[in-house]
Amino acid sequence: MKKQSAKPTVAVLATLDTKGNEVAFLKERLLEAGVKVLLVDGGILGSGTIPADIPAGTLARKAGSSLNNLRRLGHEGKAMGIMIQGAVKAVQELYRQGAVQGLIGLGGSMGTTLGTGVMRSLPFGFPKLMVSTMASRDTRPFVGSKDILMYHSVVDLVGLNRMSRQVLSRAAGAIAGMVRLAATDGKAAVAPLVAVSTLGTTEACIRHFRAELERAGWELAVFHTVGAGGQALEDLVAEGIPQAVIEVSLHELVDHLFKGSYDAGPHRLEGALSRGLPTVLVPGNVDFIVTGPPETLPSRYKNRPIHVHNAAICVVRTSAPEMKRLAGVVADKLRSAAGPVALLLPAKGFSVFDSPGKPFFDLAIDRVFIEAVKKMVPKGVLVKEVPAHVNDPLFAEEVLKAFLEITAGLGR
Repeated sequence: MKKQSAKPTVAVLATLDTKGNEVAFLKERLLEAGVKVLLVDGGILGSGTIPADIPAGTLARKAGSSLNNLRRLGHEGKAMGIMIQGAVKAVQELYRQGAVQGLIGLGGSMGTTLGTGVMRSLPFGFPKLMVSTMASRDTRPFVGSKDILMYHSVVDLVGLNRMSRQVLSRAAGAIAGMVRLAATDGKAAVAPLVAVSTLGTTEACIRHFRAELERAGWELAVFHTVGAGGQALEDLVAEGIPQAVIEVSLHELVDHLFKGSYDAGPHRLEGALSRGLPTVLVPGNVDFIVTGPPETLPSRYKNRPIHVHNAAICVVRTSAPEMKRLAGVVADKLRSAAGPVALLLPAKGFSVFDSPGKPFFDLAIDRVFIEAVKKMVPKGVLVKEVPAHVNDPLFAEEVLKAFLEITAGLGR
C-alpha cells in the first residue's frame, strides 16, 4: 500500500486581538479541508482571543522590541512596521525548516499590510493567499512582484455572518488546494530557464525565436514589462531561478528615467548582469513613454506624437535627447556585467509603434540611441546592429544566434 504523505501545514497570520473569532472559524475550515494549521498572532493592541502557536510577543521580540514598547509608541503604523519585521523572521524560520507549506492572512488595511508584508518575503511558488477588504483597490503596494492571491472579502471582516463565513470557507478551500497541489505539482524541471522580457509591441520578436530556443533545450518564462513584470524578473534572478536572460523590452528604463507609468525602479537589468548570467539586450519599446489617461497628459508632451492605447493609457514618443540619455544609462549598467553579454540593435524600428505608417516611426531619433550606445558600450560586450525591425524574423534570428553563442554548453 502506498504510504500517504504527511498533511501540509498552513500558517494563518492575523491580528488575533481583533480577528480572533474569524481566525477560529477559518482554522476549523482548514482542518476540515485536510491541512494542519499554525496560528501566528500579529496583534499589538490587546490580548488574542484565541491561543496562537507563535504569540504576538514573540514577533515583537524577534524584531528587537516588546509589545509594551510598541504600545508606548502611540503610532499604529510604526508599531505595525516593527511587527512585520518580527513576523518575517518567524515565518522565514518556519519556511527554512519546512514547517509550513502555505500562508494565509486576513484583515483590513492593517491586516493586509501585515500579511502581504510577510508574503512578499517568501519565494515564488510558495502558496500565499490574502483575504482582504483592500483587494478591490490598487493592489500593487501589497502584491509588489510576488505571486500573492488577493481575495476580496466584499464585507468587512468584523464579526461572522453568512457572507464572511462563505468567504472564509472558500479561502480555506483555496489555500488547502494550493498547498496540496504544491506538494505534487509535476515533474522537476530539467531544462535550463531563460527569463525573457517583452510588451505586446515586441511580442512578435519572441514568437519568431521561441520554438527554436525550446528545441535547443531551453524553457522560456516571459515577463510583461509594465513595472511589476521587470521587478518580478529581477526578484527571480536574485532567487537564482533563471540561468540566462533575454531582454526584448528595455522600456522600464525609459519610464524610470522620465517618470512614466511602467517604472521598475533604479536597479532594473542589474541583477543578471552583476551575477554573470548570459544576457541578450534589445532596446525594444524604448521609442515611447507611458503616461495615464489622455486627459492627464503632461503639458511637456503636448507637441509630441501621441498614441492613445486605451482609456487608461496614453503613450508619447521619446525625443532624441532622451534617447541619448538612455544610451548612457544602458552603457553604465553594462559596465557591471560579470558574464557574457550581447547587445542587438534593430536599425529599422524598436516597436510596433515605431514601424512604417505607425505614429512613432522615426529612424533618425532611433539612430541617436544606436550611435550613442555603440560609442559608450564597454569592451567585452558583443554589439551587433541588424538591418531589420525588432519584430522582423531576420532580427529574431540574430537574437537567437547571439543567445546560443553566449550560452554555449548551457542548453540541454
